[in-house]
Amino acid sequence: MSENRNQILVLALGNDIMGDDAAGLEAARELKKKFKRGIDFFEVSSAGFMLIDILEGYSEVLILDSVLSENKAGTIRELSKDEFVQKFSSSPHFAGLPEMMELAGKLDIKFPKQIKALVMGINETGVIREGLSREIREQIPVFAKRASYILKSWVNMEIFAKKMLTGEYIE
Repeated sequence: MSENRNQILVLALGNDIMGDDAAGLEAARELKKKFKRGIDFFEVSSAGFMLIDILEGYSEVLILDSVLSENKAGTIRELSKDEFVQKFSSSPHFAGLPEMMELAGKLDIKFPKQIKALVMGINETGVIREGLSREIREQIPVFAKRASYILKSWVNMEIFAKKMLTGEYIE
């Protein structure tokens, strides 16, 4: 997937028929309405080797997902690449991401310089149901807004870098 048009990717993980597991997908769909250009969006319900193809060539990647949590449902956490590799490598969606990042390095595959994850805590697992619970549905706008702040900072940095390269930016 190195022929991507943009440098920024939102990777939404989840499954629409697994209840609250779809929180990341719903937040990404809200973001897609706001960011019409400059950002690619990709939804996936699995992990593994396909992550290399998905992430290859991007400069920044924001992962949106839900994770089983003992905290209140709807709690949102922002994690750096190092944090989610250490803490969430046992998640069904993150399974394989640490290994894929290591493999990409060994194979000299251009992997993102910046990877962040926004995760929403859920209290149910293994539920087969379309639609989010009320607690999670009410938090989707907050989830999308937090993601929007990260994306705006990356987009602004990309614009600044292009201006520096073309000489348009003068102090």
